[in-house]
Amino acid sequence: MRRENGSALILTIMVLLLLGMIGMSALDTVMRDQQVAGFQNRSTAAFYAAEAGLAAAKDEVRKNYNYAKIGETITTFPTSAAPGTFGDTSLYPHGLPEYYADPDVTDPMKAMDPVSSPGGGGSNMRMGGSNWGYSAPYKLRVVGATPDGAKAKLEAVVMNRIPGGY
Repeated sequence: MRRENGSALILTIMVLLLLGMIGMSALDTVMRDQQVAGFQNRSTAAFYAAEAGLAAAKDEVRKNYNYAKIGETITTFPTSAAPGTFGDTSLYPHGLPEYYADPDVTDPMKAMDPVSSPGGGGSNMRMGGSNWGYSAPYKLRVVGATPDGAKAKLEAVVMNRIPGGY
């Protein structure tokens, strides 16, 4: 009986240590999950910025480059030195996401040869009594970035519908 004195105290301390280690492990797991969620949110915001840049690039082509010449480059699109932004500060209090032409390629916004491009050449279609055709396709490469450094790149080919065909 004398040898068993204090065994309940030792057993209780061991159980408390075990529960403490389980709690610390759970806390570490929660913190890592929060970090992963933060990384995913930043990459999603960068992707959305790239999509906004691609939409802006498509609008630029449709408004100003209806009769493109093969090899023509869009020079009026935002660059990494002067990027375009979207959103407002209530949604992005730490800085607005940006978009700009991809600086890693020589011609990020260039008219392609319609014969060798995806989708082939132009065609004439009768729509509402008018002939419509397509201009040379443009290959657009855009980067979206967040203020904390996350980046996403998108590439698309866009063609304009123009009256009268080729």
